[in-house]
Amino acid sequence: MAAKGLDTETNVDVSGGGATAKAVPLILIKAYYFSSFCWFATFFRYLTLYFEHDGLTAAQIGMLWGVFRILQTIITPFVSAFADKTKQSRRMLMWSHAICSLPFLALAIPLPEDFEKMVPRAAAFWLFALSSSPAFGLRDAMAIAACGGDSDLWGKSRVYGAVGWGMMHLVLGPIMDSVGFSVLFVSFFVLDFIQIVIIRSSLPESCGDVKKEVTASAVLEIFSNNWLFFVNMTFIGAGFSMVEGMLFLLLQEMEASNLLCGLAVVVTVIFELPIFHYAKYVLEKLGTRNMILLGQIAWVVRAFFYANMTEAWTVLLIEPLHGVTFALVWTAATQHVADPAVSGQGLEASAQGLLQATFMGVGPVLGLSIGGWLFDNLGSHAVYGVFAVVVLAVGVAYSLWGGNESSSYGMTGTQEDTKSSAIGKGADSRVLDDELPHLIKNVDYGKDRFEDGDEDIDEHTLNKDADIVDVDIS
Repeated sequence: MAAKGLDTETNVDVSGGGATAKAVPLILIKAYYFSSFCWFATFFRYLTLYFEHDGLTAAQIGMLWGVFRILQTIITPFVSAFADKTKQSRRMLMWSHAICSLPFLALAIPLPEDFEKMVPRAAAFWLFALSSSPAFGLRDAMAIAACGGDSDLWGKSRVYGAVGWGMMHLVLGPIMDSVGFSVLFVSFFVLDFIQIVIIRSSLPESCGDVKKEVTASAVLEIFSNNWLFFVNMTFIGAGFSMVEGMLFLLLQEMEASNLLCGLAVVVTVIFELPIFHYAKYVLEKLGTRNMILLGQIAWVVRAFFYANMTEAWTVLLIEPLHGVTFALVWTAATQHVADPAVSGQGLEASAQGLLQATFMGVGPVLGLSIGGWLFDNLGSHAVYGVFAVVVLAVGVAYSLWGGNESSSYGMTGTQEDTKSSAIGKGADSRVLDDELPHLIKNVDYGKDRFEDGDEDIDEHTLNKDADIVDVDIS
C-alpha cells in the first residue's frame, strides 16, 4: 500500500494500517541516525584496539567478537518478533540503551597486568551484546517505519548515519592518540543518553500497525522463501566483519597511527553519502540483486588489495570502494526485506531482524572466529585473500540461482504495483486479507455520507475519504 501523507522535505506521516500517528519531522529521523552511528562509532572498531592495548591476543579478540555476534544472532530474531507481537519497539529501544551502558562501562575498569583479563572482559562484553541487541536489531526497521516505508526518505536520512560514523572516527582517533582510550567510554555514556532522548521524540511506537499472529513458523517462512539471499548476506557479512574487526589490527601491525585509522573511516563515509542520498534512484535503475552483486564484487577487490598492501597509508586509496560495497549492499538488503512480498504485513521487524541476524550475526561469527585464527596462523595479509575467494564464490552462486526479484523493491511510497516474483515465494492474498476490512469500512463510511445528502461529494473526495488503494492480487 502506498505510504500516505509523505512530505519529502519536512515531515513523515507514520500512519499505517488505518491508524494515524503523529507526523514526525524528517529532521528528527536524520538526528536519530546521526546520533545512533556516533554512539556506534565509540566502540565498534576502536574496541579492538582497546582490547589489544589491554593485553589480549588477536585470537582472543576474535573470540570476544565472535561470541558477541553469536549472542546477538540468537537473541535478535526473538527481539524483533517480540517487537512485532507487542508493537512496543520504541520502548524496547529505550530500555536497551539504558541497560547496556552498565556492562559497557565495566570494560573500563582497570585490571592488574598479571591478571587473566579474558574472563572479566568477556563477561562484561557479552552482557553488553545481550542488552544492546534491540538497539541493533530494530534500528533500521524503526527508521524505515518512521519514513513511512519510502526508500527516498530513508536514504536521505541514512546519509546522516554515515556522517556521524565518519565524524566520530575522525574526532576520536587523534584524541585517543593524546589522552588514551578513556575517551571511548565517556563518549559512549554521553551519546547513549542522547540516543534515549532522540528515540523518544523521533520514532513511532512500532514498526507497523497491522495486527498479526507472530509465530516461529511465520518468521522461518521468510527465511525459507528467500534462503539464498540470506545465505549470500551471511557470507558478505563475514567479509565485512574482517574489515570492521581486523583491519585496524593489520594497519597497526604496519605501524599506522590512530589518526590514520580514523581517516580511513572518513574516506569510506564520503563515498557512502551519494549512494544513500540517491538510494531510490539507484534501486530503480539496478534493482536489489544487481546492487548487492556490484557491492560484493567491489568488496572482493578491496580484500585482494588488503592482501597485497605493503604501506599502511595506501589503505586510503582503496577505502573509497567502501562507499560502493557497504552502501549498495545495505541499501538493497534493507529495502529487499522491507518489501511486503518478502516480509509480509505485520512482520516488518522480524524480517529486518533476520537480515541483522545473518549479515551482522552469523556472518561475523564465522568471519571473526575463523578470521581471527587465520590472522594469527596464516598471516594478517593472506587472510584477506582467503576471504576474497570465498565471498566471490558465494556471489557467483547467488547470481546464477538467486531467482527473479520484484521490481517494486524499495519503492513503497510510490504507485508501482507490488509484484509477486520475489526471490522464493512472492506476496499472496494475505495482503488483501489484512487490508480488506479496513477498505470495506471506509467505503461504507463514504457511501453513508453520500446517501445522507452531502451532494457536494465528488468521486475524488469520496476516494480520498475512503482511503481507497489499489491492491494487486494477480
